[in-house]
Amino acid sequence: MKEELHLMARRVREAERAIPDQVDKGEELGMGADGSPTLFVDKVAEDIILHFVEERDLPFNVLSEEVGFIDRGKKKTLVIDPIDGTYNAAMGVPFYSVSLAVATTSLRDVQMALVMNLVTGDTFYAEKGKGAFLNGTRIHVRKYVPHSSTFLCYLGKYSTSDTLELMRQARRSRSLGCASLEMCLVAQGKVDAYYLNCEVLERAIRVVDIAASALILWEAGGEIVDMNDHPLDMPLNLRDRRNYLAYGDEAVKGVFF
Repeated sequence: MKEELHLMARRVREAERAIPDQVDKGEELGMGADGSPTLFVDKVAEDIILHFVEERDLPFNVLSEEVGFIDRGKKKTLVIDPIDGTYNAAMGVPFYSVSLAVATTSLRDVQMALVMNLVTGDTFYAEKGKGAFLNGTRIHVRKYVPHSSTFLCYLGKYSTSDTLELMRQARRSRSLGCASLEMCLVAQGKVDAYYLNCEVLERAIRVVDIAASALILWEAGGEIVDMNDHPLDMPLNLRDRRNYLAYGDEAVKGVFF
């Protein structure tokens, strides 16, 4: 199944790159199953994945932010975010991904995961119990060193008022607009943490956003907790929303809790 996930991601990248420059990738086509707008680039990517699943008759149901849950009568579910960082893609900001994960009932039982940077083609991959890899090379989180720390975060309209103050505890901080890739940077040992805390819970993260990057981070030695410092788990649906902290070294939690 590893090869199928890689091929699926490559097909999404090829289709996204083939969109003519004059086409508005950010055109709103309607509302997705999660209640957020479906943009043109989302639809292109999702259609590629759904066609691939049917074409190969893969043994999965599908959960996607646009179409919702497709029950194909299977035991496992392919959890997808066709374009994570949709507005980056629409605006021409070169930092967005396709996210693919295979799970049974919840975030914590993801068994296989892939996140591809659709701009560079860099591919993060993990299988449960087998480690995490970037372009075939094993990756690990890094030790937290306060004087050289770097945090990533969601910093937008719905972020909590204390988010900026927390970011000031790091030597450097960034808000890059693509949670899956930001979490993979934690897994890669390039940064120490990714933090998302929304005042409006309906704007918090969904399982489709982080199912793949969560396994990649766990397999690289990191962890994800909710705002009560409990290990994060989420059911496979589009209703549940959570705020969370993803980190490499547990020592970083002292900044946030």
